Amino acid sequence: MSRLICPFCGPRELREFEFHKTLPNAGHTPFEQVYLRVDSLTLSVEHWQHIAGCRAWLHIERNPSTGEVLVCRLARSEGVS
Repeated sequence: MSRLICPFCGPRELREFEFHKTLPNAGHTPFEQVYLRVDSLTLSVEHWQHIAGCRAWLHIERNPSTGEVLVCRLARSEGVS
């Protein structure tokens, strides 16, 4: 994962973005949501911010084993902290 595609700015180098946190996968117990946030080798749901560009918060779904970005979209206001 060396590039992300910002919905506003287009493809950008990874150094323009800052990782904020890994989000819990839906459908798990509260314990798993807090302590086992990356419990899948094929899917990680994360919040990133485009700090060197438009400053937008992004919702990223990626494969942590390969670094492949599966989804990159704007984060919705609810659930973002």
